[in-house]
Amino acid sequence: MYVCVCNAITERQVRAAVDGGATTLDDLQFELGVATCCGTCAATAVEYLPGGRCSSVCNVRSMTHAAAVPIADQSGSAANGFPIPIVAAA
Repeated sequence: MYVCVCNAITERQVRAAVDGGATTLDDLQFELGVATCCGTCAATAVEYLPGGRCSSVCNVRSMTHAAAVPIADQSGSAANGFPIPIVAAA
């Protein structure tokens, strides 16, 4: 999809620039020429920057995991050597 029609800049080019380190609209304008003609695409281009709606760059600062929960004891063993829970049909 074209993000900037004036300069024929595609979504792939914008994503590649962001993946390459572009973090501001100024960076995209310098690298690609996005929003340097009529400026109509500026709002769309900003959505591809980190934190934007269309961003492929994650900005995760911290991540917590729930504590491990032990699996209930399964009696018997499966043919392949590890327990497989049997679920009753509804």
